[in-house]
Amino acid sequence: MRFMTSILTLALGLAFVGCDDSIYDEQAEQVRDSAQQQAADIRDSADAVAENTRESAEQMADNLEQRYESAKPAVEDAAEEKADAIEAWGEEKADAVETAGENKADQVEVEGEETADALEEIDDESVE
Repeated sequence: MRFMTSILTLALGLAFVGCDDSIYDEQAEQVRDSAQQQAADIRDSADAVAENTRESAEQMADNLEQRYESAKPAVEDAAEEKADAIEAWGEEKADAVETAGENKADQVEVEGEETADALEEIDDESVE
């Protein structure tokens, strides 16, 4: 009986000691809890920064789009004016070349007629 009581006491003592975490187990648990809390805080912070970044980029894109839309008519008008000026310059240049060509052609015709008339006169003089 005494032996049985000793074994029962030993079993109860081991059970009691086994249920109680050692100081190292408690410290390890605190370290784990602290690390998990820090990791959760980091994730939350990173998620918040990422969301702010997305919202900021979206806002910037919206602002650029609005600026583009408001600037678009002015850019189109300026381009149209420039294109009109280029067309007008091209038309003037083409007209000048055309006029110069006509004048040269007229001059060639006149010179040709004068030469033909002169040759006819020479021919008429030599026939007489």
